[in-house]
Amino acid sequence: MSVTTGIRVSGGLAVLDEEPTRLAEALDRLWARWAGESGAVALTVPPLLPVSDLAVLDVYRNFPHLALVSSALDVAAAGADRLAREADSGAFDPGSLRAAGLALPSSACYGVYLHYRDRQVPGDGRLVTLLGQCFRNEDHFDGLRRLRAFRMREVVALGTPEQAAAHLDHSARFLTTLAGEIGLPLHRRAAADPFYDQSDHRVTFQQLVPVKHEYVYQGLAIASVNTHHKFFGERCSIALADGGPVSTSCVGFGVERWLHALADHFDGDWDQARAAVEKAGESLA
Repeated sequence: MSVTTGIRVSGGLAVLDEEPTRLAEALDRLWARWAGESGAVALTVPPLLPVSDLAVLDVYRNFPHLALVSSALDVAAAGADRLAREADSGAFDPGSLRAAGLALPSSACYGVYLHYRDRQVPGDGRLVTLLGQCFRNEDHFDGLRRLRAFRMREVVALGTPEQAAAHLDHSARFLTTLAGEIGLPLHRRAAADPFYDQSDHRVTFQQLVPVKHEYVYQGLAIASVNTHHKFFGERCSIALADGGPVSTSCVGFGVERWLHALADHFDGDWDQARAAVEKAGESLA
């Protein structure tokens, strides 16, 4: 268990007291406002998605080690007494569970592509923003740096290749300006997805995330911009006005990772960190 001022983390699960919660809210207000001013429409997707839908996106081919799935208790087969004993021990036996048809997604943007499946976007493209709950079965956990459950503010572009590229450029400029206004030292680096097994013989990953740039604070990526070309457009049959598949790109802000970076940079002074974020928001308004 990791305990710092205002934060308690156990087993990759974090609880935030009032001060870090207020900072997280200030950050997300700033990001959501920027997204809205950029033309993004707000979307809410469920925290659970069908396994069959995520399979279409090659999630279990490329990222099986990260997967967390949801099941129901098989009360009829196991019996209430057995289930109660297993609960007391801290875990249910696989034989006490029904088949797991729902998943806890590892990325927020999956719900966006599934929402637009078999649809056509307007000629000027579509920009969408959401605050998603993400879940990853990491091989280890490390305070707010690496969690089992965390939040991600994403802004996703669906449109032509030019529109997807323009979104990345716009997002990169915003990230650089925001970090400068806060005084947070970030550097940009090209990266492959760190959660993918690069030794695997499959090359689907190169279709899924062929270009990724991270914004890094002391070795920790707290934001990224990503382009996926036509992968999601083809897999989800999301069409342009001419009938061709959309290209997509996204920018993601990891809420808890930003909290870690700000807490470290401002020596654990949540009020000072929030004041810097709010001042940056005023400057960017």
